[in-house]
Amino acid sequence: MTLDLTLLNEAGPAFLRGALGGSCPPALLRAYRRALPRLLALPGPERLEHLRATAAAEEPEALTAFDAVDPGTWTLAWETGERPTAFHVCTARHDGPVWAVAMGEFEGRTFVASGGEDHVVRLRDAFDQSGPDLEGHTASVRALAFGVVDGRPVLAGGDHDGTIRTWDPLTGASGFTRDTTGGHPTAMAFVEAEGGRMLLAVAIGFDNRGIPAEDEDGRVDLLDPATGELVRELRAEERDGILDLAVAKLGERTVLASLSPYELYVWDVATGEQLGTAELSDVWEDMEQDGFAPPLLVGVGSGRPEVGVVVRIEHPPGYTVQSRKVVYLKLENLGERTPSQGFDRDQGPVTMTTHDGRNVMLVANHTGAVGAWERPAKAVIWHPGHETDVDLDADTRLITAAAFGRLEERLCLATAGLDGTVQVWDAQTPHRHRRTGYGGSGLAVFTTVQGAPALAVGTHSDTVLLVDAASGKKIGSVGCRQSGRGHDCDISPYDHCCRGLAAGNVAGRPYIASSGCAAYGTMLWQPLSEIRGITRKGDAKDGQVTFGGMDHASPTALAFGEADGRALLAAGADVWDPVTQERVAKLPRWGFSLSESAFGKAGDQSVLATRCGSKVDLWNPLTGRHIRALGVDDAGEGLAMGRIADLDVLAVGSGRYVHLWDATTGERREWIPHTSTVTCLSLVEHGDRVLLVTGTEDGTVGLWDAASQRRLAILGAFARPVRSVAAAAIRGNLHVYGQSHYGRVLAWHVDVPG
Repeated sequence: MTLDLTLLNEAGPAFLRGALGGSCPPALLRAYRRALPRLLALPGPERLEHLRATAAAEEPEALTAFDAVDPGTWTLAWETGERPTAFHVCTARHDGPVWAVAMGEFEGRTFVASGGEDHVVRLRDAFDQSGPDLEGHTASVRALAFGVVDGRPVLAGGDHDGTIRTWDPLTGASGFTRDTTGGHPTAMAFVEAEGGRMLLAVAIGFDNRGIPAEDEDGRVDLLDPATGELVRELRAEERDGILDLAVAKLGERTVLASLSPYELYVWDVATGEQLGTAELSDVWEDMEQDGFAPPLLVGVGSGRPEVGVVVRIEHPPGYTVQSRKVVYLKLENLGERTPSQGFDRDQGPVTMTTHDGRNVMLVANHTGAVGAWERPAKAVIWHPGHETDVDLDADTRLITAAAFGRLEERLCLATAGLDGTVQVWDAQTPHRHRRTGYGGSGLAVFTTVQGAPALAVGTHSDTVLLVDAASGKKIGSVGCRQSGRGHDCDISPYDHCCRGLAAGNVAGRPYIASSGCAAYGTMLWQPLSEIRGITRKGDAKDGQVTFGGMDHASPTALAFGEADGRALLAAGADVWDPVTQERVAKLPRWGFSLSESAFGKAGDQSVLATRCGSKVDLWNPLTGRHIRALGVDDAGEGLAMGRIADLDVLAVGSGRYVHLWDATTGERREWIPHTSTVTCLSLVEHGDRVLLVTGTEDGTVGLWDAASQRRLAILGAFARPVRSVAAAAIRGNLHVYGQSHYGRVLAWHVDVPG
């Protein structure tokens, strides 16, 4: 069938899913696949609008398909920052970190299973993202595996309480339940034993990687996958817990490799015979003590099966900076070893498969915790020796588990992370990472001395970029001057100088404040001026003002405002005068614990609102006196103050709602429901109306009438959560700006509906 956009709003679920197999331009089909879960969940009148917003954010080549069907209320004014993300879809979201993911292909369908801290196994069709939630586990799910038993597919899962369960992935029907002893499952795999009989191999480990407790007994249990009965135990030396499993073929035999804290074991599955062992201390002579890391990597080298062990080494010996290297051991002779390319101290392999006769590896950053892999800087699907890398440039959260699979005859990859999302990626189409200096660190609107609206764009480096709000053209930048390039910061590059960002106009001049690593407090500039910073009082040579310093943590919460005609800058728990550079007030709070700030009015009184977790406080900004506290959901973000329908109002992102409070009385007036957790918001006056712009965790940027709480438009649908939103009136026209966590910035010219 052909995807007919004119039928989208009236179509039923069968049509929506069936359209995936239709004929249409590739960019439009990619946009449709990205948007499908939301299209199924949204009421009909919003579907076409959301698909168009998805195209604007991630598949701009598809926008032309909407010109004749639905021109909409907005046009894309400009875009900048990172390019659209590598193609991927979010198949599932968990309530908490995900620790296990598996892929399986049965009856022409590809399935993705994931489990984690919420005790639920979410089973999804990788093509249309549909499927059930499988419940029954009582603890964090730590291992998953797909297999085929007697011609029927089976999904197995194990949790931290030691419970093993199985299901039929085609029907969702439950199989057996078994409780293990002496530890809990850490990895699973289906293996072929004698006579073609399938068994479920379950690695048993325990949290303490040192000496096991009396009731702990590391081993590999081989179970009958139909009944759960124990067929055979494969014992590790000294009762070591098993951390990971890998299955490979050695001639006609199926072999099982397992990794303990000190040793690699290889067994013949059919007989239980131990074919070989390798002490990890002998694998790499420069390896530090306990210097291995999961996972085991099974592949081919020179046409022969091999298993890769990830080792951590100190280089040079005795130096504190570690690096990682994979050492490959030939399965038929574990004494024959070949080191591979090394990785830097933050990177390492996560999983590997063999595709078209060569190894394909996922490389990501490592957190230092077993099985947790971080990607603030790089995650790449790597074809060793080839130039077909795929950068996973949308995944800015921690990768905790991953698995390769096949989807429509193409190699794909499923990743899971601490943010609770499960992503399925195209693992074959090259997608090169392209940094342009932008990053997801915040947006702020200000006016130049000439009266032109401009946008300050926070980056993941040490620079705040200044952009013309109408055209998106770069007009300048400001940056930290503690060193030649920026902060001498030893924390993640995603927490550099733009941890907090604010902009405002004081006495007719623009000011920008930003904060970064804990050593340097909050910095203040007059952008686009002749000097890079501003003149410190009594020191005209310095050219920069820093509020706080070595003993002040850099605050996230920054805001410009005024009270009784005096310009103010709130930086964490401190309120400063940006002109005189004097501290006006100090709030009785830890400044680093405040996530957001906003100035406004409560009747005839100027107030400062601050947010800390599940509480919003109102303060007198000139005295620091506490006025009142409001309870909110700590799952959301976003804080702004304004005047709506003749009331002084506080807008707060609270879970999946925006709550509007009467700032004078503390009474909650209205709440605006969203389809996902609110991550940011902004209020803007446009003509005689007050408009609300919101961003959500599922990447949606929406525009609302703040007085009636009516949604006016869906402007964008990023592949990742929205980091920041802003709005400005340009020559009487409304422009709205949205920034994803990855750093892509879009600007929309909006014709506000009546």
